[in-house]
Amino acid sequence: MSQGWRNGLWLVLVCSSLACSKPDTPANNSEGGPATAANSSGGLKLPPAPEGDDNSGTARASDKPGKARPSLNLDDEDPFKGTANKSPIEQGAPRKSLAGRWVLVLTRPGQDGTTEIDFHTGIVVIAAGKAGDGSLNAKWTAPTEVLPPSKLSTSEIDDNQIRLTFDLGGSTLDFQGTLQDGMVYGNATFGSALFGNCLPARLLPTKEESLEGFNASPEPVDARALLQAFNQQEIPAALKALKKFVTDRPLSPLAMKAWEGRIRGSAILDLPSEEIEQLIADYDTAIARWGLRLQQTAKVNAAIILAQARYSPDFSLKYISAIEKSLADESLKDLTNPLKSARDALLTVQALKYIDSDDAERADKAFGFLTKLRGKSPFDPPVLYGLARYQEKAKRTDEALALYGELACLPMLEGLLQREWSLKSDGPKRELPSATLVRLWEAKHGKTDGLDEFKEEIYRKRVLSFADKPAEEAPTGNRLVLCELFTGSSCPPCVGADFATGALEITYPKTQVIVLRYHQHIPGPDPLTNADGEDRFTSYYHLQSTPTVFLNGAPVNNVGGFLPNSPDIYRGLKTLVDQQLAQKAAVKVRINARILDGNLQIVADVQGLEELKGDAKDVRLRVIIAEDEVHFLARNGVRSHEMIVRRMIGGPGGVELKDGKLAVKESIPLAELKTSLNDYLKKYEESENIDFPAKPLDLKRLHVVAFVQNDESHEVLQTNAIAVVSTDSAAAETITPAAGKSAAKKAKTDE
Repeated sequence: MSQGWRNGLWLVLVCSSLACSKPDTPANNSEGGPATAANSSGGLKLPPAPEGDDNSGTARASDKPGKARPSLNLDDEDPFKGTANKSPIEQGAPRKSLAGRWVLVLTRPGQDGTTEIDFHTGIVVIAAGKAGDGSLNAKWTAPTEVLPPSKLSTSEIDDNQIRLTFDLGGSTLDFQGTLQDGMVYGNATFGSALFGNCLPARLLPTKEESLEGFNASPEPVDARALLQAFNQQEIPAALKALKKFVTDRPLSPLAMKAWEGRIRGSAILDLPSEEIEQLIADYDTAIARWGLRLQQTAKVNAAIILAQARYSPDFSLKYISAIEKSLADESLKDLTNPLKSARDALLTVQALKYIDSDDAERADKAFGFLTKLRGKSPFDPPVLYGLARYQEKAKRTDEALALYGELACLPMLEGLLQREWSLKSDGPKRELPSATLVRLWEAKHGKTDGLDEFKEEIYRKRVLSFADKPAEEAPTGNRLVLCELFTGSSCPPCVGADFATGALEITYPKTQVIVLRYHQHIPGPDPLTNADGEDRFTSYYHLQSTPTVFLNGAPVNNVGGFLPNSPDIYRGLKTLVDQQLAQKAAVKVRINARILDGNLQIVADVQGLEELKGDAKDVRLRVIIAEDEVHFLARNGVRSHEMIVRRMIGGPGGVELKDGKLAVKESIPLAELKTSLNDYLKKYEESENIDFPAKPLDLKRLHVVAFVQNDESHEVLQTNAIAVVSTDSAAAETITPAAGKSAAKKAKTDE
């Protein structure tokens, strides 16, 4: 049994973004890493990324060849002794009333998606009101770092029912619960109930007045038991272990994951629909104590699971229709979107069967449905495959070649299609699109000459086809938007952000939006990485995971995903960019650059610093040399990389205020720049015992980007850029071949 069915369940249903991570990333890292329900409110926001590869969110830098993840042994000094093991939760007789002190606990997976975390957010004090009528009032105190700065906005307490609404500074946490068996069981949503963000939540009794000195994000006591159940090597054994878990621990918030694991495993095994229906009904009964919103969220999760497993489209579509009618809570309206996606996935399964059938009328209707669906999801692999099959059967070779070409050469689409096919072990054996493409091309042309050029043309024509055309009206503000993307050429879930930001560059001119890309060695070696980019990633923004996007210094959540996710990520980014473009900038950045005698000469300064008053001391001028385009076939399938950061003038720290001025004047030999980048890569090869298949260092078409940033708040106040071109030769246009894994060096042996 693959890891996919186990690890993918909670990643898809709960985690709101996909990412590759460095080793030992804290699960509640509020400064970086994938957005979670506990830390996703601090920056600009996007809708959650659609479902992706089961294991894509768990890649870590420690997975690189020759890089072992550190572990503890019995001789180590215990890093957990002292306050970390203490619990603020009171043990004793169950409370009969809501009066008293309570810890508000939200339960959700940690960053790796396999172990759960109890986020202790703060203490709720419930006491009698001043009116003397027996009413109770709530007070919020001792909030911990797992939430952004928060305050209690409203509280409603009626007998054993309680509802608390918190302002998280731009977002809202809404808790609803009921006192049962001495604890308050309930649920919490963040803003509207974004898919996966309606979480099990509890008020647990405490006598503490503060949570200082306690672990604010401990692992639940039964998390290891659940993980052990999922780790059974065969699905029937796992189903048995998960059934025991929900029987033995019916009050655990982790039972939700166990129940959904049972549904997923049963659907994969194609158990009779009567058994699936009863299992879902039992789940509905078990989850009821956690409140209607979580109960309805669980029903939606079950529907998504059935769609993922491609379980009996007839049964699953009927179930989805029933769920859509039952979503009564207004705060759950966003759950209709994943339900629509689930419906489309199941209808696609049916359409593919009709296209492969001999029923011409049904095949035509299926083709029409898939064509319409492609308009909404241009890179959906099964949709593209169904359209390609139809055109191939209809003897429309050119149309079939174009569609098979997309599946064969656009990043990871063929792999995603293979994963789709693997969901059903008894499904028909199909030829891979790349093989079909070669077969059809040879049948038409008699040889494979010209096929590589055809694939390159398909790539360039289609990969950013979803981008909007530039707006005819100029923005109302004068502030440029600096979009910083931290990515990696071996990072699969970076593909969505790579192309979403690429689409921004089509929609907006560089007089409005500048995109910079800092490559990282995550999860594997990346020849586009350099020391300055690494330092800005780790030391300045304190990040751990890719992809990560910042707009004018503010983090944007939920940007991880694959090429099929790019249009949604792009639309979310575009909305935020338009908001930024409407703002006014108090300062002006001037910049000029040229290449003379092999030297890149740069001058830049900042005007209007007096407008910043006391904040001027916190600002820095940063000047970046970025390469316009690098042609390099990355491990994640991306062939062309734009605006790659090559150096930061003065280092990542930038230029400080001096004599009341922010200014830079530099002359940099391009040969020295190339040598320093190459030396960095050589040093990395030696330290990691690998060889890069290629080191793309053309440096012929460059941009110099200057921006002024407040180091206290990280806000980028204004940006400017200028293009510079070397006159001695043209930049390379061919793709540098480097598709495979970086090879480990051979160990030296004594002769």
